[in-house]
Amino acid sequence: MNNRILIISIDKIFIQQTRKVLEELGIEILVANDGISGFNKARESEPGVIIMEITLPYMNGYHVSKLLKNDDRFKAIPIVFISGDDDNETILNTKRAGGDLFIRKPIQTKILLNQLLDLLSATGKTEEF
Repeated sequence: MNNRILIISIDKIFIQQTRKVLEELGIEILVANDGISGFNKARESEPGVIIMEITLPYMNGYHVSKLLKNDDRFKAIPIVFISGDDDNETILNTKRAGGDLFIRKPIQTKILLNQLLDLLSATGKTEEF
């Protein structure tokens, strides 16, 4: 693990805003714009955290998460799902897919940072960041 965060999203504004804030903190940001390239980038780079949308081209976030969580090398990587849909079924499906945290869009960067820190603290990974 490391201080890399992989963002798998098609939302260019979210990527840009999140990248700016996290890179100022010394965190390396990797980006993928579809599920397949996100899955491959996660396997190649082994990020410390993955922030991922549910709806992605080529392979949805649920599928990406399940593939990663079923591989012993990647099952400990926290996965944060982001979506504009926050109904109970969506949130439950993120948990079923192996998600560790769900954050509703639009996302305020400060809230994202606080929730990431809480997640990392709960999983004992804060020293990596």
